[in-house]
Amino acid sequence: MTDLTSQTVLVVGASSGIGLATVKAAAARGASVIMLSRSPEKLAAATAGLVGGGVHTLAANVLDREAVHREIGSLGPIDHLVLTAVADELASAGRVDQLSPPQVERSFDKLRGFVNVLGAACGKMSSRGSISLLSGASALKPTDGASILAAAAGSIVSFGRALAIELAPLRVNVVMPGVVDTPIHEHQRDQVRAWAESTLPARRFGQPEDIAAAILFLMTNPYMTGHTLVIDGGLVLT
Repeated sequence: MTDLTSQTVLVVGASSGIGLATVKAAAARGASVIMLSRSPEKLAAATAGLVGGGVHTLAANVLDREAVHREIGSLGPIDHLVLTAVADELASAGRVDQLSPPQVERSFDKLRGFVNVLGAACGKMSSRGSISLLSGASALKPTDGASILAAAAGSIVSFGRALAIELAPLRVNVVMPGVVDTPIHEHQRDQVRAWAESTLPARRFGQPEDIAAAILFLMTNPYMTGHTLVIDGGLVLT
């Protein structure tokens, strides 16, 4: 297991789900971890369950460019940056002829937020560090009512590939989770779990720790860049 001692990891969307699992995994490997989320209350609740030092918090809405630049501007050097979800992306699901203009705009909030964070963080990053962007499996497996979600997810994949060239030798990869047990499914968790355990080839409801392990792999493998790593339990095969 690769040691991250003396390295700084910034995790965006860190107060729950995949982001929080990544914080815990990086801290367990000795990293100094900075958690960024828009809710101070959720950050406080998340850090209350963490053991040991080396974890710090920043509160900012990634869609607020000035706040993002102010908070990240206060940081020292960053070795690794992890960009997870911005908000409830499923709220923008719907057939293209039925989507409201606000729903369409909200679908691309993840890309907007990522651009804001990268604009503030790139100048602070180690040239031998890494950036991991989270996309969505709809980019590879679109479904009825998810055309805009698929387009938004695909934009992150293309963005990551282009950044791997633009920011080289800083490594940039995309992680594409499938159906994962995060707050986005809290209102139908039992149904989603039953579906995953009966339908997915892995017969498993993905856990945040499964995705965090993939992120840590990309973070610590010096020969991985420009790649999209699918961790979906076989979803795209079904």
